Amino acid sequence: MVRFKNRYMVVQLKNLEDSDLDFKISDRELQSTVLNMVKTLHGDFGVGAIRTCFKVRYCNPATKIIIFKTRHGPHIFLSSVLPFIIKLQEKQIQLSTIYTGASMFQCFKFIQIYQKNLVRKLSSTINVTTREKLLNISDIFKFNKF
Repeated sequence: MVRFKNRYMVVQLKNLEDSDLDFKISDRELQSTVLNMVKTLHGDFGVGAIRTCFKVRYCNPATKIIIFKTRHGPHIFLSSVLPFIIKLQEKQIQLSTIYTGASMFQCFKFIQIYQKNLVRKLSSTINVTTREKLLNISDIFKFNKF
């Protein structure tokens, strides 16, 4: 029996119109937008290769971080398409890949480190007690294997 390898892409969504505006991101809408762009750029072959195991595994509208799951091999189609997606819900957006991993656990570890680094960059503008509370918030994100 052959094991299918998966790839998980951690993507950051940037809202170009209004960065303060929180808009709800639907998994199905995001998935259909990506599949339509794959069809536009790579045709039926790209859609057929990617559709078998393509899912939005994690989507956080507060941090605007998304994790896509796809098979190893066709993940190249996904990574080549993401920069060309410029509209979602009639709003100007930009999708940028920040990490590609082989497991969800590795992706969540990367997201924790990435968020901590963002807090450290912004820490010069906040006081010491608030900074320590934000850095200790990682206890909430313990990842349980299921």
